[in-house]
Amino acid sequence: MDGSRPPRRGPRAGDRLPDLPSGLQARCAGPGYQVLLTGPPHLWSDERIAPLLRGRDGLVGVHRLEDQGPWPGVVHGLLRPDGYFGYVATGAQLTGLRAYLDRWLPA
Repeated sequence: MDGSRPPRRGPRAGDRLPDLPSGLQARCAGPGYQVLLTGPPHLWSDERIAPLLRGRDGLVGVHRLEDQGPWPGVVHGLLRPDGYFGYVATGAQLTGLRAYLDRWLPA
């Protein structure tokens, strides 16, 4: 599911995770969901991310990629355990991602 503002370039919901930067697929491999965050680090503080993870301990990992991700700019995405994106959106607003998690991985 693409968010209300999907990225113009890079992977979208339903796409497989590319290995950009090199080694990203290996870092994200595993049985859980992975949140990928691109853009300036100050946008993705622990305090902003904690509500997404609450009640999902051990099920969701977080990767702050800064400018080394598969998208240009500020983008956040949720990688499913099968290596495909379930959700992708531009910007730092996490409401859509939270709704996606609440639907598919209730806390």
